[in-house]
Amino acid sequence: MLKDKDNYFSKIQSDPEDKAIQDFKKWFYLCLEQWKWIVLSVSAGLTFSILISLYQTNRWSVTTELVKKSTESKNSSSDFISMLPIDAMGAEFSKINLEYEKRYFTSNEVLYNLIDKLNLNIHYYHKNVIKVIELYNDRPYTLKYNINSSWKPSNERIDIILLEDNNNYKLAVNSDTSAIFFEGKTFRFSENYNVNGFNFKIIKENIPFDTKDETFFIINSHDVEIRNLRKKIAFNILGEKNTDLPLIQLKTEGSIPSKEKDILNQLVTTVQQKDIRDKNFATKQSAKFIQDQLQIISDSMQLIANQVYKLKTENTELAGGAELVFEKIYKLDDKRNELQLSIRYCDYLLTNMNSGGQEEILMPEAYGITGSQLTEMLSIYSEMKLEDALSNQRLKKSILYQEEAIEREKALKSLRLKITDAIRSTKKALNIQLEELNSELRKSIQSTNTLLSEEKTLQDYQRLFETHEQLYKLLLEKQAEYSIRAASTISDYTMLSIPESSEFPVFPKRKLNVLIGLILGLALPIGILYIIVLFDTKVRDEVDVKEICDKPYIGNIITQDTTYLLDPLTRSLAAESYRNFRTNLQFMLGDKEKFTILITSSISGEGKSVTSANLANFYTILNKKVLLVGADLRKPVFKKLFPKNNENIGLSNYLSSGKVIEDYIQKTNNENLDLILSGTIPPNPTELLQGKKMNDLMKELNEKYDIVIYDTAPIGIVSDARKMMEKADLVCYAMRQGRTPKSQLERALQNFLPSKDIKMALFMTDVNMSRKGGYQYSYYGKDYISYLEK
Repeated sequence: MLKDKDNYFSKIQSDPEDKAIQDFKKWFYLCLEQWKWIVLSVSAGLTFSILISLYQTNRWSVTTELVKKSTESKNSSSDFISMLPIDAMGAEFSKINLEYEKRYFTSNEVLYNLIDKLNLNIHYYHKNVIKVIELYNDRPYTLKYNINSSWKPSNERIDIILLEDNNNYKLAVNSDTSAIFFEGKTFRFSENYNVNGFNFKIIKENIPFDTKDETFFIINSHDVEIRNLRKKIAFNILGEKNTDLPLIQLKTEGSIPSKEKDILNQLVTTVQQKDIRDKNFATKQSAKFIQDQLQIISDSMQLIANQVYKLKTENTELAGGAELVFEKIYKLDDKRNELQLSIRYCDYLLTNMNSGGQEEILMPEAYGITGSQLTEMLSIYSEMKLEDALSNQRLKKSILYQEEAIEREKALKSLRLKITDAIRSTKKALNIQLEELNSELRKSIQSTNTLLSEEKTLQDYQRLFETHEQLYKLLLEKQAEYSIRAASTISDYTMLSIPESSEFPVFPKRKLNVLIGLILGLALPIGILYIIVLFDTKVRDEVDVKEICDKPYIGNIITQDTTYLLDPLTRSLAAESYRNFRTNLQFMLGDKEKFTILITSSISGEGKSVTSANLANFYTILNKKVLLVGADLRKPVFKKLFPKNNENIGLSNYLSSGKVIEDYIQKTNNENLDLILSGTIPPNPTELLQGKKMNDLMKELNEKYDIVIYDTAPIGIVSDARKMMEKADLVCYAMRQGRTPKSQLERALQNFLPSKDIKMALFMTDVNMSRKGGYQYSYYGKDYISYLEK
């Protein structure tokens, strides 16, 4: 009976390995069966991968290594020059920030310079029959244009069409917007042209090329080219990232190794120049600062010098300094003392003159009075006094002397008066001189404070001047030092090796392409076959039947020609399968001499009718009287196998209006085989086959013949044969390999298997004997199969 679902699933879950192994065997043997398709798919995959590899443009990898030296000095300095970039003599290796270096190398300034140096935004191409090839130095034409042009056809393909004279050309632009500017215009090589603000000329190079092939160029905008360069230039750190000797690897890929080498060389050169400019920028800024300070200091020194000059010119005494001023005061004071002494001397003389003293008069030269009449008069007066003093007593008593004395006294008195007047005059003069001297001394003392203040100012100016002068000299030295430093500045980046290209192209990876082609060519058919096995809903072998029903499985009918009956005496594989099928039926029927076999199926086209006819034919060689009944009243097919018999007389005619069954039994070429065809297709086949008349007919035919074989309608579609099954000794259920759906088989069997009175066996038709395993059958050895097929 039909398996219980719970028991079925519990069996599958309890032994999943067996199910997996069975599926694997089915898949494996299906692959063996379809080996030609697998070989064809693999060949196609390999061929396709080879063609793809040939069509793809080769790309090489170009790399170079750099080392970066640090700009930080181990020895710190208090001098502000220590903050400036140092040269290579003081450089140290530094730890690398890869992201910073990447941004530095791919900055707009660097890439713009790189593009302009190598004209990277102009791409030249050559198109042949197979593919488009980019050109670099070996190109037939060179475009030169003014980057300051007001307009240029950016990001557009421009074809160069060479005219017959080989000296003129035309330009064809693939954009309708730009094409109108070049349409109908002819240009000459090496001549300048202006088209809508686009200033250009094209130079023809001395490089041979096929004029039949297309040659064109594309002018990319700088922004587009910068994005492309940033994508293609790769950065990496070789070795440990935090090592004291970090190496930066620059890598790029392209179809032209020489172009990629130029890109890396120029990129490093541009970065080195930028690095030097950056360093010299700080140096130049410092030098500019020094130059500005020198100018400021020079102006200050000039102002100070002017102030010093003004002070010295306005006060000449400042030229000698404060000592000269004090020396003058000291001299004035000495002179005042002398004048005061002379005045006191005059007072002394006046007193002496007034008193008529006899003591010796001191001469005025000793008191600073010289060159005056006073000196002469004092000299005369002293002489007269001396003569009077030297006269003896005897002379003094003489009358002559006394007269002379009187005259002398008069003369002395008169001289004293003169001397007194002279003294008064001299004293007055001395007093005037003293007043003038005192006034001058007071002025000198009064101006001394001013002089000291101005001298202090002068000294401050002089010290400030000296300070400025020293700083000026220092800045001059630093300026010379910066000039030397700027001339000797080198970049922190040093290229350790020239750019080198890879030995073999990195793209396409032809071995990988072939491997992928092989894998895809192998995986595609194998995968499809695996999916077929995994999602297969058709009955393929006995294992599939056993999963649905536990009824006996009695054999397989080999694939055969269904247009004629097989010869029971032949030794073909198909004939041998019928003999094997017949033998298995005998085991099912036991020792019965007479029996009835009913053959049905799930759906039409499963080979039940052909099997019924051939099985009946094979039973005749056992000297059995066999009757083949076409009980499929809906779609009869026996007419094809028995073309000589009358298809209009048959079972339907008898059941509807027949009297004697013998009138409807037809003979065949085999004397032991009789035939009842289906007859005319009736409107009520179910009622006819399930009626009493059909029941009586089955009993009658069972008595007349040894073996009666009924070919009925598919039980999975209609229920015509339900009652006939209960009267048959054995129901043979046909399934066609690869055609019968498992679900249809399961539903069909559910309709009648609950009846325990029905004895049923299952078999499979259209089985391919060349197949193996789960999807194929081989009941005989290879040699034996070959023997049967002879």
